[in-house]
Amino acid sequence: MTAIDVIDSIEINATPETVFNVIADYGNQSKWFPVYNCKVLNASKIAEGITVEHTYGKPPFVLSHFIRRIDKIIPGSRLEESYIDGDLRGTGVWTFEKKGNATIAAYHCKVDGATWFTRLSFKLIGNSAHSNTYQKLLVALKQHCESL
Repeated sequence: MTAIDVIDSIEINATPETVFNVIADYGNQSKWFPVYNCKVLNASKIAEGITVEHTYGKPPFVLSHFIRRIDKIIPGSRLEESYIDGDLRGTGVWTFEKKGNATIAAYHCKVDGATWFTRLSFKLIGNSAHSNTYQKLLVALKQHCESL
């Protein structure tokens, strides 16, 4: 059993392809969600097998740092990731489902803490802390996609 196992979702008035492309553009996520910085480490574009470094927060108040590997891509529909280094270990799956003229964007996070601090934090406020962060990210994603 993982410490965090939660799905956060939002309805966005945009196509699944638009929402997928915004999420898959890791290098530009900080433009619409400034507290989150991502950097593709071993490639120039998104592809299965690449790794992406993520930092949540701004120095000196970095709240989380981790590296994800992109495991599977189904363009416009699904993006599967593994947390392989840093503060977290586990998996994350983005899904993008058409609902009328909108998209339901959802992120299913299943992770454990890899440091004493994250393990303690997860025991105290695990799912709610993750959802608090991801609900803010999803609202920013919605605003950004609907402005395109």
